[in-house]
Amino acid sequence: MNHLVSDLRYGFRMLWKTPSATAMVFIALSLGIGLSAVMFSLIEGAVLPKLPVEGGDRIARIQRADLSSQTAYDYATWVSRQRSFEALGAYDVSTVTLSVEGAGGDPVRAAAITPSILPLLAAQPEIGRPFTEDDAIVGAPAVILVSHDFWRDRLGADPGALGRVVRVNGRPAQIVGVMPRGFGFPWNEQVWSPLNLDPARGGGATFTMTAETRAVVGRLRDSVSPSAAARELTSITAELDRERRGAASLLQSVVKVRGYTDLFSEAGRSAALAALMLGVAFLVLLVACSNVANVLLARAVARRREIAVRLAIGASHVRITMQLLVETSLLAAAGAVGGVVVAVFGTRNIMAAMPAGMPYWIQVRVDWPVLGFVAVVAVVATLMAGLMPALQAARSNTHDVLKDDARGSSSFRVGRVMRRLIGVEIALSFVLLVLAGLFIRSATNFKATDFAFQPEGVYSALVRLPEASTNDVRARSRGPEQIREALTTLPQVAGAALTTAVPGVGSSQVAPVEIEGALDAATASRARSIIVSPGFFDLFRARLVAGRDFDARDQAEAVRVAIVNESFANRYLPNGALDHRVRLSGPGGKDEWLTVVGVTQDLMEGGVDGWNPETVYLPFTQHSQTTFTIVARPSVSFASLPVPIRESLRALEPDMALFDVQRLEAVIYDANSGYTWFSILFLVSGGVALFLAALGLYGVMAFWVIQRTREIGVRMALGGQRRDIVRLVLRQGLVQTLVGLIAGLVLAVAAAALLRSAMFGVTPYDPIVFASVLGVMLGAAWLGCWMPARRATRVDPLRALAAE
Repeated sequence: MNHLVSDLRYGFRMLWKTPSATAMVFIALSLGIGLSAVMFSLIEGAVLPKLPVEGGDRIARIQRADLSSQTAYDYATWVSRQRSFEALGAYDVSTVTLSVEGAGGDPVRAAAITPSILPLLAAQPEIGRPFTEDDAIVGAPAVILVSHDFWRDRLGADPGALGRVVRVNGRPAQIVGVMPRGFGFPWNEQVWSPLNLDPARGGGATFTMTAETRAVVGRLRDSVSPSAAARELTSITAELDRERRGAASLLQSVVKVRGYTDLFSEAGRSAALAALMLGVAFLVLLVACSNVANVLLARAVARRREIAVRLAIGASHVRITMQLLVETSLLAAAGAVGGVVVAVFGTRNIMAAMPAGMPYWIQVRVDWPVLGFVAVVAVVATLMAGLMPALQAARSNTHDVLKDDARGSSSFRVGRVMRRLIGVEIALSFVLLVLAGLFIRSATNFKATDFAFQPEGVYSALVRLPEASTNDVRARSRGPEQIREALTTLPQVAGAALTTAVPGVGSSQVAPVEIEGALDAATASRARSIIVSPGFFDLFRARLVAGRDFDARDQAEAVRVAIVNESFANRYLPNGALDHRVRLSGPGGKDEWLTVVGVTQDLMEGGVDGWNPETVYLPFTQHSQTTFTIVARPSVSFASLPVPIRESLRALEPDMALFDVQRLEAVIYDANSGYTWFSILFLVSGGVALFLAALGLYGVMAFWVIQRTREIGVRMALGGQRRDIVRLVLRQGLVQTLVGLIAGLVLAVAAAALLRSAMFGVTPYDPIVFASVLGVMLGAAWLGCWMPARRATRVDPLRALAAE
């Protein structure tokens, strides 16, 4: 302990004596540790989070592989036959119009949940009681649970709020409980109602009177993996499909089970993204540690006489090594504090930049796990950056020091090691900047995409029909048509239509498709289904390649019809699609045969990346919907639309409200914001790495100039010109820069190939990106070498030789 205290005091004095070196190390470690902590926070809070409930990592989402909604019969069969889950539950999300004590109705995110959901999540109301099975019985009084924020903001945190009656979609409902702060299952909801999915009893007093539910969730048993649970449910579903349809459809029968908070549809993408982010953080940390190691090597050279004397008077190599590691630990501790400051600043800005409506479990912040990660990284940085200089210094002896001084070369023969470390920094910086450039090009290409459907200026808003009208089948089918007619009569509207999915975002309804006489369900082919009103294709300036649009002929009692896009026609019906009959299994087609009456050009129905573009369009008049999207093109400007549209809808139904009112461009941008986030991730990382590499190169070249001051003085005394000295220093620095750039080029090509699938409209070997990054790196390297070279030209030969 006495040695440790002594080393700490001595370390503080030595760091104070070299403020420039200490500041350089502090900046490098703060940036390296801070960026690593930000990445860890993102991974923990957004990429690989778990539900903030007990055993949240065992909560899983269950769905068919074709992404179709599960029916109440599916759910009841799974509940009765499965053995992999402790419990199952289901929910259906929507937005409802809620009014308190006669006040105007406001749109509120709501979910209808089975009474089993709260026990499954180990969640209970903070005030009041949970739902019971009796709450979901047909004819039971309507009851709701509200979120803590709703209770605080809309009900004034009234302790007597239980029992109050509010109006939900025009119908009275009694508040029976208030959920704890921060609870927003399944996404970010504020109101919950009971959902009954017993097909023998029918639906209960819910806000969503549909035969399907959006999702099924379950709590896995301790010894059961998601893959094992998926195999069991797939077997059960195959039996169910045979019982209901007489034959098994492989695609329909496959069931996927994945972690509830895994937002990616492809298995393993979250883990891959987390690994990528940690890899980026490690590369930046490696650059920072290489920088610090170079500074510490330079300090060790500057202290060579001191270390040699201490060794000569009896200090052991272990003692010297430990004392130097204590100094590095002090630097790492200071860097950890700076890293926490960087992490707090970074996480706050990330949360502020996240779009509204993110899942309630996503919380990017600096908490105890992040602080623990920072501590581990600080220890790793100490070993990575300080161990080699300490060992190099401890192995020195007086003879070596005097020999190196006589030659004027760097002590401990560290020059070669320092150049190699700089090469590593430059190579890693090149890789990160190339990836940043590729993703910036991807984001730029996305913004410059020539959309065939002209989204500019289009108004988009979600609407849900009040429950009173959805109980009447005739009213439910007539409601959307009334809305469209009311909108088209407004003078501010040049065109209006209704749809269940907007172009450029991608419909989530994907179902198995059959074509009469050509394709049956056993082939497991899929197509998207989108329900639209007449005028949809005209609104987006979409060209009908063949046939006709939906019109007044396509009423509910008429022949069921469909329009397919060019991708569907080219893949399945290349000899002509008109008058052929197709069938979609699932909620879109209801297993009915549809006659193709038109073929339209593609509208990026699978999103801008074009995944699964084959699409079948269905008319609203034959497939009634309670929730859909209004799209309208203004006759003057976007700002002229919201108010008259709201007034027009409320004139039809006072309890009807709009929500998620946005420009269609913003909707498409939010759905494809991954390109922008990736570009920011790599740009920040690459920028930090480039700054550290340039700083490190400057430090190495300055060190080289100082160590060769005598040689430079001799050269100038013998007639050497200033330009010759500059050329000497620049050549020394740029040679090692070129070596690092060559290594970085090889690594960047490999890294870009691995991330090819995440890019948009750019090849992984884009010459513009590689040339631009190469120019930036050479410019930074030249600047890092030129400043020490300029200093070298100011060396006074007389002073340089007199110092010897």
